[in-house]
Amino acid sequence: MKLSKRLQTIADFVKSGSIVADIGTDHAHIPIYLIKNEIIKKAYACDINRGPLEKARENIEFFGVEDSIILRLSNGLEKLGNDEADTIIIAGMGGELIIDILERAEMFYDKKNTFILSPHTKVDEVRSFLLKRGFEIFKEDMCIDEGKFYTVMEVGYTGYEVYYSYSELLYGKYLIKNKNPILFEFLKKEKNKYINIISNTGLNEKRRAELVQRLDIIEEVINEMQ
Repeated sequence: MKLSKRLQTIADFVKSGSIVADIGTDHAHIPIYLIKNEIIKKAYACDINRGPLEKARENIEFFGVEDSIILRLSNGLEKLGNDEADTIIIAGMGGELIIDILERAEMFYDKKNTFILSPHTKVDEVRSFLLKRGFEIFKEDMCIDEGKFYTVMEVGYTGYEVYYSYSELLYGKYLIKNKNPILFEFLKKEKNKYINIISNTGLNEKRRAELVQRLDIIEEVINEMQ
C-alpha cells in the first residue's frame, strides 16, 4: 500500500515493534501499511462511526491482515484499554477535537505511551494544552500534501509542565530549532499573506495592530531559521 505524503509522514513516526491504536482510523490505511511493511505486528483501528469502520474492514480483508488489526467502535480512546496499545495515533481532525479526545483519556497519561498527533487546525492550541497537562513534545515534522501544510508531532507524558514562548507555540520549538525546511516555506507564505492583509485599507486599527504583531513574530522566526 502506498500512502499519501501526509499519512506517510505520520507512519514514519511509528517505532518498530509498537502496538498501535489509530484513533479516527477512517480507511485503516496507516495500520495496514505498518503491518504489511512488518513495522508492527498488531494494531487497533478505532472510529466513532460504523461507516468508516466498515470501509476499514473491507481494506483490511483486501490486504489480508485480519489477524493483525482489531476493529473497535470507539469515541476516542473510550473503548481501548491502557494495556492494549503503547502508540496512539490521533490524526486527520481538527485541534479542538484532538484536545477533547485527550482530555477524556487521562488513563493513558502514562510514560510508557507515545502519542503521534497531527491536528489539521489550531496546532498552537494543541501544543499549549499538551505542555500544560504534563506532556513533552519530543519531535515534530511537517509535510505538504496536495498543496496543504500538515504538522505531525511525537508526544509523551512526563508529568512536568514545559514552557514555550509564544512563537514556539505558534510554529513549534523543535521545528524552529532544527530549521525545518517545510516550516520555513510555510512561514514565507504566511509572511506574504499577512503583508497582503495589512495592506487592506478597510482594516480597523485594532485588527491592523494584531496582524502587524503576528507579522513581526513571523519575521523573527524566519530570521532565526536563516
